[in-house]
Amino acid sequence: MTTAYFQCFAGISGDMTLGALVDAGLDWREFQAGLASLDIGGYQITRQEVKKKGLRATRITVLAEDKQPHRHLADIEKIIGNSQLPDLVKKKSREVFIRLAEAEANIHQATPQQIHFHEVGAVDAIVDIVGSALGLWLLGVEEVYSSAVNTGEGTVECAHGALPIPAPATLELLRGAPVYSSGIPKELTTPTGAAILTTHCRGFVPLPELLVERVGYGAGGMDLSIPNVLRLIIGKRLSPPTFPSFSPAQDGLRQEEALLIEANIDDMNPEFYDHIIDTFLAAGAMDVFLKPIQMKKNRPALILSVLAQPRQLPDFCRKIFDETTSLGLRVHPVAKYMLPFEIISFDSSLGTARIKIARRLGQICNIAPEYEDCRKIALEKKMPIKEVFDRIKTEVRSRRI
Repeated sequence: MTTAYFQCFAGISGDMTLGALVDAGLDWREFQAGLASLDIGGYQITRQEVKKKGLRATRITVLAEDKQPHRHLADIEKIIGNSQLPDLVKKKSREVFIRLAEAEANIHQATPQQIHFHEVGAVDAIVDIVGSALGLWLLGVEEVYSSAVNTGEGTVECAHGALPIPAPATLELLRGAPVYSSGIPKELTTPTGAAILTTHCRGFVPLPELLVERVGYGAGGMDLSIPNVLRLIIGKRLSPPTFPSFSPAQDGLRQEEALLIEANIDDMNPEFYDHIIDTFLAAGAMDVFLKPIQMKKNRPALILSVLAQPRQLPDFCRKIFDETTSLGLRVHPVAKYMLPFEIISFDSSLGTARIKIARRLGQICNIAPEYEDCRKIALEKKMPIKEVFDRIKTEVRSRRI
């Protein structure tokens, strides 16, 4: 299997990715011909051999001839869909932009369709994203892995003003990926680079056992204390990666670190559980649930399980000891994988209700009207709650939110 491995010791950006692919032997004419089928025009793409701290690398520059409009996700999907690119290249390119839209939407409390791209909607970002997918396809790459990602530190000027490094969108895109800063006060990893990497990457692992066939160095535009390059190694993988190749980002999922706090309880008034569950949910627990067990002397008991963020551990431990009769508890670190979702206020024909909408790679996976809102409507309209629930779901789907 042909494997590509990105070494992001100086971060990653869209132009660095293109430079690494071209430097690794990507056919320049074939690459340009593929990009030419995109209906964007008004740009030039050039390649140049440069040196970064004595290390030879390829620098790719995309120059826009005219001012580019701010584009929405639908605009970019149309540009990609109308091109003559291979279907797999179209698919991966769309996925990158969908991830960008979801990251921006999560930060700005909007929907992916409402987001208008600033820097990443410009022609150079479109070329970077589509060109990366095309380059990997032309080089016959079947799977992508990566090292941990150097993000840099400090602040960077964006369309919304000065933002901390990593920029919020970059950090959102790197959820579930190992990141670090080597102390260089520059933006080493951009949102475009993060989106390309996490969409294509199957996992972040040490360099796997490869029969090396190609090596490419893609140059960034800065001069740093280290070579400002992205190294790409392509070869035949000889053994499996050192940990499972599941990549939440590639599958359209978000990953969060969490703690599972558990306590066995066999001697408490069961009427208290309702209050305890409500108390933890009100305090911001991700989830609270009960499981039946048998304890010593075959006494029936329950496990109180609270899923929480690491910062909530001290407070939640105190709450368990204050609110229950448990004398001890267990804490397990867990990885939480979830679909990106949003909660909207929806004006249905029956009344206004909150709706939770979950998406995966831009497609709606689940629509869940809020129970309390449906219950209120059912009582007011004297209707079965299941009918209220089903009608609101149908209306949400019909309006293509």
